[in-house]
Amino acid sequence: MQTNKEALLALYRGEKADFIPEVYSTQKDVVFPGDRYIELGDKFDPYGTGPDAWGVLWTNQGPNPMVDGNTVAKDFRLFQEMDEWKDKVKFPPLDFMPIEQIFQGMCAGMHVNPETDVVSCLILSGQFERMNQMIGMENALCAFYEYPEEVHEFFEAMCQYKLKCIDLAYKYLKPDVIHMHDDWGTNNNMFFSPELWREFVKPLEKRYADRIHELGMIYQHHSCGYITQIVPDLVEIGVDVIEPMSISNDLDLILEKYGDKITICGGIDNQLIDHEDTTEEQIQAEVHRAMDAYAKKGRYVPYYIPAMEQKLGIYIEEVNRYGRTIFEK
Repeated sequence: MQTNKEALLALYRGEKADFIPEVYSTQKDVVFPGDRYIELGDKFDPYGTGPDAWGVLWTNQGPNPMVDGNTVAKDFRLFQEMDEWKDKVKFPPLDFMPIEQIFQGMCAGMHVNPETDVVSCLILSGQFERMNQMIGMENALCAFYEYPEEVHEFFEAMCQYKLKCIDLAYKYLKPDVIHMHDDWGTNNNMFFSPELWREFVKPLEKRYADRIHELGMIYQHHSCGYITQIVPDLVEIGVDVIEPMSISNDLDLILEKYGDKITICGGIDNQLIDHEDTTEEQIQAEVHRAMDAYAKKGRYVPYYIPAMEQKLGIYIEEVNRYGRTIFEK
């Protein structure tokens, strides 16, 4: 019988797994130092309150980073329009940051064990996210039309920066997975057209995938919301795992067409689980529904973004229990 780590990596690689393990209790996401670290004296907090290394002001949402996180402060703008970016954007000085020491501290604090954990480097704030964090969502969306050349230039600069982050993560952390982060969807559609995504974003994602694979790691991409339209593109450029594929996406269609080519992490009704009145039995039933529906249709792992710690604990326990028997049914 495989270990949890062996089973999850097998599912990520499209190999045979003995069972389905639960992601949060198997994978440790170590946040890359250059993305969202808030310096607090001699400590660095990736989910705190204050300015990050880019100058973006964040507000902590609660004490548990896994379920609370933080968000850009209300009405914050680092600058207004993308024609200002060359004067306003200061990339974190990767060559001068104590990246190895920060990784070591994070791993110690998170009790990361490479023997038993799937070790992931979480590289937050992709090119679109970083753009809207600096100038606001409305200005960022308009920038594709008003300043296309400047957006292309900024995204290229971001790509060069992210490729260096990948190289440094490989050098100092040696993760199994590079977990990149760039939200592209609302609950029922993408923020922008698939055509815009293919012009501005897709070529960069291909370069990330190529670099990650050259270094022998798995490429997991996080994008909330509805992105069914671009799943064929993600398959084409070599993304190995996509999460947190919400139930608004057509998972049956995706797994039918691409279930042997990309691992889908998702399929869980997070609004049901995180409702304050949802019972333990209802959470267990939702886990069973999703795993029964999708586990044998392709490369599938249940997953959602939690908002309530107590509900998450019930979910984790049930996935780990039911996942041990799902392939025996």
